[in-house]
Amino acid sequence: MDTQFAGSDAVADALEAMRKALGDGAVLTARADLDEFRDPFYVLGSAENDVSAAVMPTSVEEVQAVVRIANAHGVPLWTVSTGRNYGYGGAAPRVPGSILVNLSKMNRVLEINEELGYAVVEPGVRWFDLCEALEASGGKWWSSIPDLGWGSVVGNSLEYGRGHTRIGSHAENVAGMEVVLPNGELMRTGMGAMTGNRAWHAYPFGFGPMVDGLFFQSNLGIVTRIGWRLMRRPQKYASCWVHFDGDDIIVPVIDAMRDLMLDETINNYPFLGRGVAANTEGQPDLDPKSEKWALRFALYGYDEIVEAKWKVVERVLGSIPGVTLGRKMFDGTDRIGPLEGIHDDKVQAGIPGMELLDLYKVPFGPDTGHLDFSPVGPLIGTEVLKMVRLVRGMYEEFGEPYAAGMMLLPRSILVVSVMFFDPKDAEKTKKIYENYDPMLQRIAAEGYGLYRAHIFKMDAVAATFDFNDHAYLRFVETVKDAVDPNGILQAGKQGIWPKSLRGKVKS
Repeated sequence: MDTQFAGSDAVADALEAMRKALGDGAVLTARADLDEFRDPFYVLGSAENDVSAAVMPTSVEEVQAVVRIANAHGVPLWTVSTGRNYGYGGAAPRVPGSILVNLSKMNRVLEINEELGYAVVEPGVRWFDLCEALEASGGKWWSSIPDLGWGSVVGNSLEYGRGHTRIGSHAENVAGMEVVLPNGELMRTGMGAMTGNRAWHAYPFGFGPMVDGLFFQSNLGIVTRIGWRLMRRPQKYASCWVHFDGDDIIVPVIDAMRDLMLDETINNYPFLGRGVAANTEGQPDLDPKSEKWALRFALYGYDEIVEAKWKVVERVLGSIPGVTLGRKMFDGTDRIGPLEGIHDDKVQAGIPGMELLDLYKVPFGPDTGHLDFSPVGPLIGTEVLKMVRLVRGMYEEFGEPYAAGMMLLPRSILVVSVMFFDPKDAEKTKKIYENYDPMLQRIAAEGYGLYRAHIFKMDAVAATFDFNDHAYLRFVETVKDAVDPNGILQAGKQGIWPKSLRGKVKS
């Protein structure tokens, strides 16, 4: 993609102004420094979506200064918290030549409220950092985490990320934001719109329209802090699993799980995987040719409650032919030691790790890349089986191995599949990205939409949300033009373009 911004005089002038505002060390322009911000899962060495520079603010005031300078010079910004959204583009911008605003140095846990159970964090706070802070404060509260602990709490939550504890719907844990708007002004949402409000992070709403949702998967502002709800440490925790062979058993298992989740017998966010063994005594195994399915879930609470729930689980799931059940019991105070090394046990206890990254290196070694394909469907057994067979059929058509990992919500399911490739092989890598487009069209034709997309595919995914001649997209574009008339923030994110670039940047 060509862009008018890379190497332009406007960028050079903006960077000089940013150096004066933030200091020389906060502005990175050397090629060796900027390579870190390329998409690690595209063709290795490709400069296709490079940034022109990166700035590393350490305070809200510095973020405001960067935004104001960008407005004054008409240069685009692309913001990341830590840039670990791998499989979707990492830190790479949608528009080449953008200046990257990397918030990883804004990494303070500002508050842990022991009475009400919430934390207040900046964008650079990783899951590792939050969990360490919770343990240091006494371990009364647990976080939820995604499968990899190196990412940002703020960044993951704003991208509708998921974890595996009772509070695993991370976007729903956000209560109160602080946002730098596209004009550089600072806004607080919810009760935080009142100066000194004492319930800002205790009550998720405010007075008037709730605008927090405008900043999820958004290019309407830069979120500089959030309140994030925590989970009280249980007395007991049971790490449970279900194993079965073949696709047909998906239907009764999914329907049984839906009932168990809706009545809150199971109230975490279970995970169903094909070709990935769960709750083994070592690291998980990746075998895309396997017909084995593994479902993991958790039970939390007082000892007698966990035991009572397990009896219900045994009765409901144990009655399904071909299913085997198992569990491990832990005290709520068990942390790293007793849970060390078993990925499934750790993530359901809110303990961050990096084991899954090792698993994802199996197909092509350390440089293995992957592109995620993530449709959402209703949590109905026949629907899930239909989606699995549809997606697997497309993988087989393209000659690619199929490994699925599905996140169960009480009423819906994220059917995430992973296309593995060797990014040193440019031809094969580009073919993987080409395969994505017909897959998207077929899945959309069946009535399923994606909840996330790689930066190269955001326009295509946005186009599938087409009700009433794309009324949703037109509405958001109207908001974009109103709050960001110069179009400087995250142009093209989620297919939302400012007026000045609409239709001018190729997909």
